[in-house]
Amino acid sequence: MLEIQSVGPPPERHADRVVAEMMREVAKNHATLWDEIQLVIVDSRGGSPKAQRKLAERIKRAGALHTKLWPGKRGKYEIMIYDFTGYDPSRNKEIGDGDPIPEKPWIACNLSMLESPGGGRNMVECNSRPILFITCHAMSRTAQRLGMRTSAHLMAAARIIWNGCIKMMNEKADEGAWLNPPPEGWRVPIPPIPARVILKRHEKRRALIAMTVIPNDGYQADD
Repeated sequence: MLEIQSVGPPPERHADRVVAEMMREVAKNHATLWDEIQLVIVDSRGGSPKAQRKLAERIKRAGALHTKLWPGKRGKYEIMIYDFTGYDPSRNKEIGDGDPIPEKPWIACNLSMLESPGGGRNMVECNSRPILFITCHAMSRTAQRLGMRTSAHLMAAARIIWNGCIKMMNEKADEGAWLNPPPEGWRVPIPPIPARVILKRHEKRRALIAMTVIPNDGYQADD
């Protein structure tokens, strides 16, 4: 297992290097996530609410972060899916199986809606988009400033950043509101980590970017 090894807070260059390695491993491991989810969908029968619940559970076991089901009769249902995948900022593209993995990949936090109209049509549609990107830089600063040392720690931190972002989005409700941060960015608490994440608007997508993480003790981000 990759791990940041240092006495006290890890030096910036060391944290950057090890975190980048961890992020590349995350990108590699998640590159086939949607291939696996699609196989689950094709192989599943979603006619009854019971079968639909099983489908949502199988999608989560395939690697999705979270699923929420709105069941219906005669094969009609909706499943909301949250998942993390690797993202190449230089190509503005999700990292898929066989794609080159950049030196410093990001994490794309995606919202997908799986919809079946039912009525015997045996048709499933899926609309997916990233709504949050977590930069390699933000993960490195998390490691340096908050003592995150292993890939498991960093993935846990990524989930906490995601949860803080989703809470903020739900509070603002309207997408036009949360996609319009001030110039300095949204400063969003991420409990139980004693810190805030700085969120700014992506230049090309309807999404936010986690730029950096700063502790709650008054330390101000210089990056």
